[in-house]
Amino acid sequence: MSKIYDAIIIGSGAASYSVADWLYKEKIENVAIITENRLSGTSRNTGSDKQTYYKLSLDGNSLDSPYKMASDICNAGCTDGEKMYLQAVNSIRCFLRLCDYGVDFPQDEFGGYPGYKTDHDNTTRATSVGPLTSKIMTEKLEKRVLENNKTTLLDNRQVVEIITHNNQAMGVIVLNKETERFEIIQAKNVICGTGAPACIYFDSVYPHSQHGMTGIMLDAGVKLCNFTQWQFGLASVDFRWNVSGSFMQVVPRFVSVDENGIEREFLKDYFENPSDFVFLKGYQWPFSYERMEMSSKIDIAVHNETKQGRKVYLDYTQNPSDFDFDSLCDEAREYLLSNNATGDTPIERLAKLNSKAIDVYARQNIDLYTEKLRIAVCAQHNNGGVNTDNNYETDVKNLYAIGECAGTFGLARPGGTALNDTQVSSLLCAKHISSKKQKDDFENLIDQYESKYNSLIEKFHKDETVDYSYISRRMSKSAGFIRVKNECEDLLEEINEILVDLPFSHKSLSSYYYDFDMLLSAKALLKTIIGEMEVTGSRGGAIFIRDGDIVSENKEYRDYLTITDGEKVTFRKVKPVPVVNKPFEQYLKDNV
Repeated sequence: MSKIYDAIIIGSGAASYSVADWLYKEKIENVAIITENRLSGTSRNTGSDKQTYYKLSLDGNSLDSPYKMASDICNAGCTDGEKMYLQAVNSIRCFLRLCDYGVDFPQDEFGGYPGYKTDHDNTTRATSVGPLTSKIMTEKLEKRVLENNKTTLLDNRQVVEIITHNNQAMGVIVLNKETERFEIIQAKNVICGTGAPACIYFDSVYPHSQHGMTGIMLDAGVKLCNFTQWQFGLASVDFRWNVSGSFMQVVPRFVSVDENGIEREFLKDYFENPSDFVFLKGYQWPFSYERMEMSSKIDIAVHNETKQGRKVYLDYTQNPSDFDFDSLCDEAREYLLSNNATGDTPIERLAKLNSKAIDVYARQNIDLYTEKLRIAVCAQHNNGGVNTDNNYETDVKNLYAIGECAGTFGLARPGGTALNDTQVSSLLCAKHISSKKQKDDFENLIDQYESKYNSLIEKFHKDETVDYSYISRRMSKSAGFIRVKNECEDLLEEINEILVDLPFSHKSLSSYYYDFDMLLSAKALLKTIIGEMEVTGSRGGAIFIRDGDIVSENKEYRDYLTITDGEKVTFRKVKPVPVVNKPFEQYLKDNV
C-alpha cells in the first residue's frame, strides 16, 4: 500500500505555507504540499500601492478589542460573527509570528506597530511592508517550512480530482505536468489553499498563473457561501496590478481612447468636480453599491467606456483639465500637504507620496513618467467561496478550505483582512486536525483510480482549436460588478450545454481540467447570481439589472449568508459576534 499522509496541502501561497508551519508546531510532520508551480499564485504575484495587513491595533494609542474588531468587520453585513471573532482574537498571535519570521512591519521607537486607515474601515488597524506584503509573507513562511520542518514539496502537479468516500476526503488525483501521467496521493486530511477561482473573469487582477480550484471542490461535494460577493476595482491590465491608494490620491487624469486614437477626459460627464472623487477613490478603491453615486461612479464610468470598445488610461504626466490644488476638498488638500506631495503633475506627487508605487511598474518596463497606464474594472478578491465551519472544514469531512478559497467574508471587508485570514484560518485548521482522533485503517483506493485515469489517457487526443476563453470575457461583461439578468441566464444555458458534452480533446490534458474547473465555477456563480437577484437585490460589490432597471437592495438579507451547492440557493441566518465574559478563574480551572 502506498504512503498515506496525515495531511496534504494544495497550493504554495501564504495560507498553504502557514498551515504547514502550524501543523509542524502541532507535531504533525507527515505532510506534503502539492503545487502546480510554487512560484505562481496570487500571494507571490499581486499587490497594490502598499498592500495591507489588517490586525488588532498595536500602536499603543488606539482603543481596540477583539469584539470591536469583529463587529467592525461584520458591519457591512452577510458575515458570521463567530468566525470574525476568531479572526480578531487570533490576529495578534498570527501577526507576531510573521514578525518573528522576518516580515518587517514598521514599528515606532517604543516597539509599537503604527497603522493607517484602509478600505471599508475608519480605524488604524492596517499595516504594510510595501507593495509586496503578501509576497514577502509567502517567502518568509516558505523558508521556515522548507528549511525547518519535514514537509514534502510535490511541485508541477495539478489536482484534477479530490478522492471522496462516504462524503469524506481521502486524497487527490494529480496530473504530473512533467510526465503527463496521473498520480494518486492518499491522505487523512486534504487542505485547499488554492485561492479564488480567478479563471472566471477575463478582466482580473489575479496573475495569469492563478486559476483556483473551486470547480474541483464543487465536484467533490462542497457547498459555497456568499459566492456572489466579489470585490471589483480599478486595475492595470497589461500588467495586472491594483491602482488603489496612492495611485488615486495623487489625482491622475482619466482618459479614454477610441479606435481612431481620439482621446477624451470622460469623468466630466459624471461629476461636477471629478478630482475630489478620484482622490477619495484611493480610500474607497473597491466598487460599492452604496457609493455608486459617489466615488464608485468612477467604476461605472470606466465600465461604460470599455463596453463601448474604447480603451481607458490613467495619465500621470499631466493634471486633469479641471485640476486646481487650492480647490480640492479639505481632506485631499490636507493629505497631500501633510505628505509634502504637492508637485505640479500627478507623477511628481506620486514620487513624493509613494515612490515604490512607480517602481512596481518600472520593473515591468512601464514608465509612468512618460506612458499612460491602461486600466479596467477588474475582479480582485472573492469575499465568499467554499462554505466552512469555524475550523475551516467544509461540508465534506476532512476536507478543509483556507485563505481566499474559503467563504469567509460578506458584502465588504476592511482592506487587508484577506492577509490576516490566510494566517488565522490556517491556525484554526491545523489545531482542529491536531485535536482529531483519526483511525489508522484507511481504505486503499489506488487500484480503482489507477484503472479509471489510465483509461482516460488512452482516450485523450490533442486539439489546438478548443478554446473557452470567450466564457470569461462574457462573465466580465455580464456577470462582473454589473450583472444583467437575461445575459446571465443566456450564458448559464450555454455553459450547461457545454458541460453536457465537454469534449475530452484539448490543447493539453492540463487545459482540459482548467476548463472543466472554470466552467463548473462559472456555472455555480451564475446560478447563485440569478437566485439572489430577486431576493436580495443589488448590494455589496455588485449591481443587479433586470429589464434594464437596477434592482434595489433588500437590506433584510444583510443578516443572512447565501449558501449553494452549485444548483440550489438557500439563505442562512448569520451568528452574532459572541460576548465572552466568563470569569477568569473558570478559564484557569479549565486549563489546569
